[in-house]
Amino acid sequence: MSNNMGQAGLAETRHFDDLLNKKYLGKKDYIWFSLTMFASSAITGMLQGYLLFFYTAIMNIPLGAVGTMFLIAKIWDGVNDPIMGAIVDKTRTKMGKMRPYLLWGSIPYALLTILLFINWKGMSEGGKIAYMYITYILITTVGTIVAVPLGGLPTVVSPNVDERTKMISISRILGSIGEQSALVLISLGLIVTDSNYELTYTGTAVIIGVIAPIFMVISALTLRERIEPTSETPKLREGFAYLFKNKPFFILILSNLLTFFRNLVSASIIYVVCYIYNNGSLQIAFALPGAIASMLGMLFAPKLKRMFNAKQLFIIATIWHSVCLAIVFAMGMNTPWYIVAGVMFVTMLPVGVLNVVPHLMAADTIDYWEHKTGQRQEGITYALMGLRSNISSGLKDYFLTFLLSYFLFSQPLGFIDGHEPVQSEYTKQGLFAIYTIIPAVLNLVSILPMIFYNLTGERIHKIQAELAGRHEAEREADARVESGEPLMPVAAVGAGYGADVLIDEIAVEGKVPEGVSEETEAIAKAAGTVAGGGDDE
Repeated sequence: MSNNMGQAGLAETRHFDDLLNKKYLGKKDYIWFSLTMFASSAITGMLQGYLLFFYTAIMNIPLGAVGTMFLIAKIWDGVNDPIMGAIVDKTRTKMGKMRPYLLWGSIPYALLTILLFINWKGMSEGGKIAYMYITYILITTVGTIVAVPLGGLPTVVSPNVDERTKMISISRILGSIGEQSALVLISLGLIVTDSNYELTYTGTAVIIGVIAPIFMVISALTLRERIEPTSETPKLREGFAYLFKNKPFFILILSNLLTFFRNLVSASIIYVVCYIYNNGSLQIAFALPGAIASMLGMLFAPKLKRMFNAKQLFIIATIWHSVCLAIVFAMGMNTPWYIVAGVMFVTMLPVGVLNVVPHLMAADTIDYWEHKTGQRQEGITYALMGLRSNISSGLKDYFLTFLLSYFLFSQPLGFIDGHEPVQSEYTKQGLFAIYTIIPAVLNLVSILPMIFYNLTGERIHKIQAELAGRHEAEREADARVESGEPLMPVAAVGAGYGADVLIDEIAVEGKVPEGVSEETEAIAKAAGTVAGGGDDE
């Protein structure tokens, strides 16, 4: 009897594994989603890299007014991200819950990008400030409407983990290239227009604004959401509560929040080349190889994922990055720039891996939550990931300004044309430390929360295999209902729970969660008693 049960269980496990390894995506799915990430990143690259200069140097809006507007917009962005996430998770349409927002939000997003880079002649200063507030607040809102479902789309187009990894990795590479597209277009535009900044910036915005929505609309119409939304829709107020209830996701967010120290490296390049090497044109010699190295890291991430789990990759890549930064610091700021730039190429390779891994782990936490509760919340997950990114960006900017002040950085005087302040030796050493040893040491802090992340190895594999089986059973049941056939009785696994996962839950929480069938509860308790209630990690 027990032998037959064992064989049946083995057959079921193999069936689940077959479902998990089934191929769902074709070349066009990878191509169009990656081109959509390219388009979205082209817009964000244009906004983040050139809007401040356009406002202050071309529209002549006072710097204080621009800074205040950015602060208010950042606060609003922090509020609307989780709201949009909850709205996405409550959405039920024939197209799915992600694609409708990408389809209808892409064109307004692109039009607003163009409007932001138009300098209306004859408008008063007050009118320009009002125009700036209206258009920028609108684009941050529409940007959230597009970005949240776009970030969650890879988690619903395929239950196959390898396909998700490949899609995320390729799309992140194209996204990195997209971020640099404005730099290329503006550089060419300044040559063609004989350094006419206004015409070049507006023209670049028009090119990006016309091309970007084409990719987004085709992607929304081409891709298919294969993982159906769960029947229960989450309440809006549950957004932030989800962060604390889903423990693996909370650990992921906390760990990634602490990676903002790593961003000091790219943010401080301009100070290093201008005030240590006294040549601002060297910025491309440092930034471009670093970007290429990061893209190579993203390219190899799927292969590395087959050798290591996501947690191991995060820790290894973080240590690699920190060790290389410490080596550059030990070389000293008097080392020739080309040697430093060469070592920094190696230093930036793991950053590409670190740009991919959190998205893979987020997808795992979504699977875990569905398995545990029966709710699948891609929207709120990627909304909170976006909020984390915004907070990290703010922390990086604040910490950088604090460090510049601490090391007595002397600012250029804007009212003196061509003024170049002389920096002390203490300040130069501080700038080099901001570029190397400070992020090298502080970035290691991000590993501490990750130590407690346990969605790895056999545990996450079991969860995803069981979910694949459950989704297959649900599709078969829906097909029987549509054809009028009677439904076959299915052994209940209440609210997304399997007995193997319940063992962990009972051991950790000390109680059985709600919504679990009596049969599953009994099996789990019995197995927990035999196993001594231990974790499977």
